[in-house]
Amino acid sequence: MQRQARQDLIIEEILKSISKSRNLEYMILDKPDIKERNVPACDMIVQIGSEKWAIEHTSIDSIPKQRRDDNRVLKLLFPLRDMLRNKLPVPGHYDLNVDMNVIPTGINWDELRESIALWCINVAPLLKLGSPKTTPSHYRKEKPLGVPFELALYRWPGRDGVFNIGRFAPTDLEEQRALVILETLNSRGVKVVQYKEEGFKTLLILEANDIALANQALISEAFEKVASQLSKDELPDEVYLIETDCQEHFIWCLKSGDQIIPDQI
Repeated sequence: MQRQARQDLIIEEILKSISKSRNLEYMILDKPDIKERNVPACDMIVQIGSEKWAIEHTSIDSIPKQRRDDNRVLKLLFPLRDMLRNKLPVPGHYDLNVDMNVIPTGINWDELRESIALWCINVAPLLKLGSPKTTPSHYRKEKPLGVPFELALYRWPGRDGVFNIGRFAPTDLEEQRALVILETLNSRGVKVVQYKEEGFKTLLILEANDIALANQALISEAFEKVASQLSKDELPDEVYLIETDCQEHFIWCLKSGDQIIPDQI
């Protein structure tokens, strides 16, 4: 599905939820961002009941530049799953983990991947199968020669021959999550807030699609912390969260009027 069409569907999910909860009809009037590519414009203008609303949608990560890191991990490390499958000693399977946002650019990734593979091949025979009795002999964590970041290789029982890739969550994950929310409010939030001067109600939709590091409770807590530090004029009238990491989407109201994390919408 094209990005624009998918975004429109997400916005309409929120509109249907608002329409149902308030017993008000809505009508899409315009999509300014499609027409005004050279100036900041919201994604959609909608009439809900008798009021006109300016709506902005954006996706949020759990840490800054997470999607960039996802792409780098996919390109550099995921090929190792096939390269090293059934190539390391059995019994057992292996998990290779790295920290987030450590993969650099400006170097030959093919050569780097070969260096990582060679290290795994050399280290794997030294590892014992993971169990309470073998800890910590079931893993090795170090920065190998020729690799600009730490690697951690684990050996676990079962699924013989399988080689997995993973990442460690940062120790300051919640601080980074709050930073992402703040940056979003300072960019996308401000973008839609400008419509207040023209008499529009304003709505910001935050889309989360990170089943590993995010959930409604954590995002709500970060939003509440950040929003309490901003003035009323700096915030949209309403902010909604939609979780799209599962087939069934879940919608939450984070701000309605002056109320942050309202009990009901």
